[in-house]
Amino acid sequence: MTEAVGRLKARIPSADPRIHQMLDGWRAARGDGVVARRASFDPLTVVRMLEFIWIYRHCPIANDYVCDLAGEEVNAVWGHSIKGRTLTEIVGAEHRSTLAERWAIARSEPAILYSATEDMPDPHLVHRVERLVLPMAAETGAVDSVLGVSLYDVRRHRLAGKAANSAAMPAEVVRIPVAEL
Repeated sequence: MTEAVGRLKARIPSADPRIHQMLDGWRAARGDGVVARRASFDPLTVVRMLEFIWIYRHCPIANDYVCDLAGEEVNAVWGHSIKGRTLTEIVGAEHRSTLAERWAIARSEPAILYSATEDMPDPHLVHRVERLVLPMAAETGAVDSVLGVSLYDVRRHRLAGKAANSAAMPAEVVRIPVAEL
């Protein structure tokens, strides 16, 4: 393990080991670049994570993010496929603003974002969620997307009741500048 990787893991020591696996997959795709290019990211490096992965691309015309990919567990938590939908459609205008601000930092700085939220009150279908957000570049080199993983502790008994779902917004987010890696 390199010194930079050791420092990174020390910043989020209680993270689920799958978070570190996702970081390793992103770092492999990154190579010598500042951030990983979407075309370089090999999903086989994180095959056990695919159901938890999502990718959103910034759409400047709509000033919103569009979901390009969402794993099965992500779609199950939202109750339907979110692929092709905007962030505003998925989480609502209030939460969209917070997420868009955070993702803009991840893209522009660029930085890695990590958060964990526990004991979410009803009507959340999720008891706990741990998230990692990673900046991704298009073939042009523009950092236009975020690759993320959301590890859920789902209240399965609530899924059957079809309770209302809303976005879980962590108050505290660990920001790790890519330049530190």
